[in-house]
Amino acid sequence: MKWKIASGSLLLATVVVLLIAAMMNRLPGRQTMLFSPSFRGVDVQLGYYDLLSRQREVYDTAFTTENKILSLTVTSPNDNRFGVKVHLLQRSIGQGEVTFDLKPVYHKDDHRDRMIRNMLGYNWQKEVRFDTLNFNGEHLIIIPSGQLFSYR
Repeated sequence: MKWKIASGSLLLATVVVLLIAAMMNRLPGRQTMLFSPSFRGVDVQLGYYDLLSRQREVYDTAFTTENKILSLTVTSPNDNRFGVKVHLLQRSIGQGEVTFDLKPVYHKDDHRDRMIRNMLGYNWQKEVRFDTLNFNGEHLIIIPSGQLFSYR
């Protein structure tokens, strides 16, 4: 009756793999959300400055979370014709990296020379990856364009 030994070994190996995955927070049900509901209402102002043309742009951003969807709204305090809104749904979290599915909601822009178009053009893909760092209770999020966000 070697099948008892083989099935027992297989069961033991499966349990060990599940325990290791649980310890490393790799189980699909155990993933934590990068942006928790406490992140609601966080506002950040972005600024871009071009040294050669001496052009500067300022944008207001608002992050809100609702039902596991992070909404990002970008507006310009200097031009009410500009606005961008995207929804981000966290898909996976790995070692120092979080992947979101990106869904553009709306984008209105009458001005073709904006510096922010470079950042938006890069991010109008189907997914966005953020790098994360945690130290001393602070969360640091680095987005692909190099911007940093810090929150507790």
